[in-house]
Amino acid sequence: MNIRNIIAAFLSLFLCAQISNAQSNIFKGDFEANAKLISDYRFRGVSRTSNDFAVQGGVDFYSDTGLYTGVWASNVDGFNGADAEANLYLGYSGEAKGFIYDFGATAYLFPGGSNVNHIETYGSIGIDFGLLTSSVGLAYMPNQGNLGDNDNIYLYNDTKFYVPDTPFSIDLHLGFEDGAIGGSKKVDWKIGTSVSFENFELGIAYVDTNKNNLGQRSDSGVLFSVAAYF
Repeated sequence: MNIRNIIAAFLSLFLCAQISNAQSNIFKGDFEANAKLISDYRFRGVSRTSNDFAVQGGVDFYSDTGLYTGVWASNVDGFNGADAEANLYLGYSGEAKGFIYDFGATAYLFPGGSNVNHIETYGSIGIDFGLLTSSVGLAYMPNQGNLGDNDNIYLYNDTKFYVPDTPFSIDLHLGFEDGAIGGSKKVDWKIGTSVSFENFELGIAYVDTNKNNLGQRSDSGVLFSVAAYF
């Protein structure tokens, strides 16, 4: 899959969204940036840095219309010849009758890699109780040449609990994946906690999967992270 074609497709989608918005409010919104240092980059429970550190960061634009777009990047290790991963995404999020929804598409790009770029669609719905938020989602990669002409499905739940009157929160994640990326019926889970102060966040999390055929990359592990948000 050609990187230029992917970028062109995303730009076309973004321009179409602008044109279709009669109020032309697409450019009214906010930019946000983030940076993170993490002891191991785990993608759905499996390390993409061979259980080593990763430096990550991204920039997002959130339109007042609900549309958003952004780019996120991380180093990876030996990913079919690639040493870096870049994600381009375009989506729409909002709230209706107490429910929070989010859907869009992500292009996974691996500069220097061989036959690894691919696209995934996603959607989720959740509810916000103030101190507790929880959402369920589905991510789907349709058949693509770089996935061996196979597809991939990922079902997940993310739940976050804010400890009252403290800067601490507890994060829970459970996912089920089947297909070209996750293999056959992979389950991953994470239990973590984080503390926020000003624009920074420190985190620690335990991650694991039900797979033992990927070596240490899918074994249980404890992750440490420090992140900054602007």
